[in-house]
Amino acid sequence: MTCYPRKRLRVGEWVTVAAAADVPDGEVVPARSGGVFLALVRDGDTVYALDDNCTHEECPLSDGIVTRSEITCFCHGSVFDVRTGEALVGPALESVPTYAVRVVDGQVQVEL
Repeated sequence: MTCYPRKRLRVGEWVTVAAAADVPDGEVVPARSGGVFLALVRDGDTVYALDDNCTHEECPLSDGIVTRSEITCFCHGSVFDVRTGEALVGPALESVPTYAVRVVDGQVQVEL
């Protein structure tokens, strides 16, 4: 009988990426943890985290414009839902990865 070692599952780690006060309502703020670049967006009391690269041409979404729960890439006008990362308006066809977010003691933490 041959035994194979089990693969260990990696559980996401919560990482502080910004102070909640530094993410104004209706704006986008760039953040970074290690090699992961993020675009943080506050919509009311909720903060969302998306990958900072547009899936069309890899332009930084943190340079984009936020309107309600959508972010528009400044390069070519692709629009994404900040809650889900879904591409709503092209030319981008692929959704942007999103990350779980929580605010603890005034700090924005993202699960990476």
